[in-house]
Amino acid sequence: MYRHTPEPGLDVGEATDADQPGTTSPARTRAGAVVTSTFEELAPALPNEMADLRRKLTRWLGELPLDPASTHDITLATYEALANVAAHAYPDGHGWARLQAARTGDAVTITVTDTGCGISATRPRQAGLRTSGGRGLVLIDKVTDQSDIDTSADGTTVRMTWRPAALRDQNPA
Repeated sequence: MYRHTPEPGLDVGEATDADQPGTTSPARTRAGAVVTSTFEELAPALPNEMADLRRKLTRWLGELPLDPASTHDITLATYEALANVAAHAYPDGHGWARLQAARTGDAVTITVTDTGCGISATRPRQAGLRTSGGRGLVLIDKVTDQSDIDTSADGTTVRMTWRPAALRDQNPA
């Protein structure tokens, strides 16, 4: 599933949603100074597929008036969340990751969802000195303005929000 909403009238050289099987038309609204742009895709939870989602997200972010540091932080944190899905969510190796991104006003919100095994309640949320992991969630906390993780035996949702200065400047209060 792929939904993407470029700026109106912008030719990005891509097929329209109607040309892509299994897609739905994206939502795009303009109410006063508030602009909503969305991106959504569902992919197998495999490392190469997560890298492909990162590339698609980077293209979507490139259409927003973001500074390079904000784009980097959003891409980095999102890829950490996607990599966690590929590495941990499905011990049997079979599952899906959903990436949703939205720009609403001065905020960019990214949500990564899986229906895997969840994050163990006993797993510490601090990076250990001698571990091969445990740094992704800490990194996400550090580079986001807000992050929330909802997890259960039925899956995990990581929601990350940024309010980059470039978007705040476009939408004065």
